Amino acid sequence: MSYMKGRSRNKFSRIEKRGRSRPRKTSTWKEELKERSAAGPKKSVGHIDGEKHKYSLRSIRAFISRAASTRYKGHSRSKTRDTNPENYPDLNFHHTFGSSLTRKNPVSKDTDPDIAWYWDLLSRSPSELQYHIYQICDHYRNAFRSFFTAEPISLHGHVSDASNAALLTSIISHLVSHAQSDSQNPFFDNEAKSNPRVAITEESYGAGYGCLAYHAVINSNRPLANGPRPVVIKTHVPAAIDVQVKKAKSQGCIALITEIVRAGDGKVISERAWKYLLQACKDHGLILIIDEALTSIRCGAPFAYQLPQYSQHGYPDLVLFGKAVRTNGLAVEWCGSNIQKLGIVDQEDRLFTVLDWQERLTEMAQASDLLASWGTLVLAKRDRWPQRAQLIGGVLKEILLTEEFKVSDIGGLHSLLYLRTRDAARLRYPVMGAKAGKHLRWFPTMDEVMTSEEELRTKIFGAGSIPHRRELWSYLKSRGLKLSFCSRCGNAVEAEVESLVSTTGSSQRIAPRLNME
Repeated sequence: MSYMKGRSRNKFSRIEKRGRSRPRKTSTWKEELKERSAAGPKKSVGHIDGEKHKYSLRSIRAFISRAASTRYKGHSRSKTRDTNPENYPDLNFHHTFGSSLTRKNPVSKDTDPDIAWYWDLLSRSPSELQYHIYQICDHYRNAFRSFFTAEPISLHGHVSDASNAALLTSIISHLVSHAQSDSQNPFFDNEAKSNPRVAITEESYGAGYGCLAYHAVINSNRPLANGPRPVVIKTHVPAAIDVQVKKAKSQGCIALITEIVRAGDGKVISERAWKYLLQACKDHGLILIIDEALTSIRCGAPFAYQLPQYSQHGYPDLVLFGKAVRTNGLAVEWCGSNIQKLGIVDQEDRLFTVLDWQERLTEMAQASDLLASWGTLVLAKRDRWPQRAQLIGGVLKEILLTEEFKVSDIGGLHSLLYLRTRDAARLRYPVMGAKAGKHLRWFPTMDEVMTSEEELRTKIFGAGSIPHRRELWSYLKSRGLKLSFCSRCGNAVEAEVESLVSTTGSSQRIAPRLNME
């Protein structure tokens, strides 16, 4: 490993040196004007590139004006937005349903030189990168374990793939096969294995397809549901959880999937309900799976269940992760109440168990996904994003309270916020959130500027934000970008930026939503 690492650095240095080019000289308007004048006779008419140009006093003043305007108003600002987007507040609280945690580049040299070297190799010679895929997997796995403590075992294209009942049954059986004892599967019998079911807590996200889609938050996913319906566990009465879990076990459920923040309405599970869930699953041998696709990092801890009020009672057995982590899949929490029963305590045995599963597949994941996720985890650990998420959430809640919101109107945990759509519509200066049923979710980035209440008040949530909004939308327009979601209701819209900032025609309905007028 050390040899590979040293070799990577040397290679990176050679590549960087070989690819370095002399910076292009930018001439000032005086120099350019001097060159034009020298190109032809010093008369009122000169010949440059076969064209005639009049060097009257009026034309010279106009040229100077255009050059100054380009240099100080347009080019400089666009360059700043292009290279340092994390330095200004972002009106986008959607970020493709929370799939991005930062506007920084996770595969740049500033993030990690090794990641940048692998990424450069990917762009130059993808076939050569395949010789390094196992090293990339090791780096990714180590970064994941170092930050989350859990161990990624199975990666997929979407979280819905990882929550499939058949896959969960196979992974649990695989873990049991590596247990230290030779006893039978302590979690389910052959009958449950042949027709597995899962249980979920009420108002869970569900899934994009499969059995969990019966209770999907997004209504359009429900027609895609198939297979046995999941058993729904209600948690508003913690004392009744044990009876429900016992019944679910008797009905053939092999696992229970729950969330710290309910995806349907943003309600946070109580500490008492979490304690009862852990104990009931442990007593009845039901694998407890926590869905952290939305709550990881944003809720004030690497995984939300690691917050002190929950971790003091115990840990789940498996973890669903995805979205902003940039990879989607399932991780093993070796400290889980049921996983501990297997007796896999040695680190080498744990690693062998994980690798034995991953070797059944062609590759762990695409190299580009692994590199992006590895870089994201490096940034999250280095910049202390979980702690920053608490600060961002506190600032946003304080701003909402000054906008005549009540504490009861704000759902979610730390920087993952839920607002009822009708309440979000009362914001005078709205931002673009992500729709979830009757609620709008806010997924702000973890960039440092988002912790500044002054920046947010002056550039997003106040009358003084209008110049910043106009500047931002003008920039987006200049880049030829389109807005995909309404800033007020979160619904998808088919409109170009030009129509949103215009005040003519049908755009008159949309412009007030962005407070651009």
